[in-house]
Amino acid sequence: MESNDLVLPNYENGSLYNLAQSVMTSLELRPHNNCLKVLPVDGKKMSVVLIDGFGYLAGVKAGIIEDGEPYLTSVFPSITTTALVTLMSGQLPGDHCVLGGTTFVKKFGTIIDNFQFSPVYSKGKDSLKEFGSMKDTYKVENTVEKAVMIGKKIAIISPEFIRKSELTTITNSTKGDHFHYYHLWDALYFYRKALENGYDFVYLYIPFADKLSHIYGPYSEQNLSALREIVNSVKKEMDPYKNEYRFIITADHGHVEAKRAIQMTDYPAVPANFSMAPFGSTRSIFFSGSSNLLESLNNYLPGLKIYDNNKNNLKMLLGSSECSRFSSFDYIGIPINGDSFFYPGSLDEGNTTYFKGRHGGLCRDEMLIPLIII
Repeated sequence: MESNDLVLPNYENGSLYNLAQSVMTSLELRPHNNCLKVLPVDGKKMSVVLIDGFGYLAGVKAGIIEDGEPYLTSVFPSITTTALVTLMSGQLPGDHCVLGGTTFVKKFGTIIDNFQFSPVYSKGKDSLKEFGSMKDTYKVENTVEKAVMIGKKIAIISPEFIRKSELTTITNSTKGDHFHYYHLWDALYFYRKALENGYDFVYLYIPFADKLSHIYGPYSEQNLSALREIVNSVKKEMDPYKNEYRFIITADHGHVEAKRAIQMTDYPAVPANFSMAPFGSTRSIFFSGSSNLLESLNNYLPGLKIYDNNKNNLKMLLGSSECSRFSSFDYIGIPINGDSFFYPGSLDEGNTTYFKGRHGGLCRDEMLIPLIII
């Protein structure tokens, strides 16, 4: 398979979604769907270490993983918000409806910046909170919350910089014991202490490789050396507790090497057919528009593979078509290579056109993620 071949999410038995079902089972909760068959059911507690942006192919390049070892697929869109909500809720993207960095929400009649929980053309943070929480807006379930209710002890270890935001209420939880760190070294300290204390589930989220992949590229030595150090350091902390815990090291997505940053406004015939701004991410674009929209997309943006919003396509990409009740779009555009597609406000991603690594789409580099079982 060539690196730019598109890879669909394997929601049946080989994706981050199925790992979420295994986590639920380990906590004596009823899963929504199939667990991962490759994970032994042996009564051990579970710990998941999620390294943001750690692609399977980058792991092979770094010598961390042997080519041919088991892997998972990410979800679609292959972006942190969607992936982490899937992991922590056990719900399909089409059910929880967090469709990338930005999502049109019918309830509010606007496109929401999911990182800020505010309208995309607003500069405020969490400005929609006065109308309801992010959890209630998206009808998101939470595995940690359910587990705590039945008496399970949960430890969540995450960076200090994401501590106080609405988004973390659905990518982490408001329940359980939370430990916030500033660097990898105090993250490892908190992780070690959580394992020592015998929590029923320990979750560690590490964001550093994602930043390096964006800035230097996923196959840069800066990123590969960081991945080696992170994985080796985490494994050392796991080693004394292998009899008590089943450890999983995985990721939310990988990265594709970035090519062109295409501004859709450079092709006026395309936005002329929009009924509203596109949303999602620059590599997973949800379009709404006139009867001429499809023709204009095919004519002016040939680097996009276009799917219409029929139920079969939604189930294939998002696992479910329920999101059509919550959001609204006519087509989904997915790049066939490393190109990214920008639009002011709703798909500008902080004007990051200089990035050397990107994700959100279905290319092999961004969809395949490690499944390291210890």
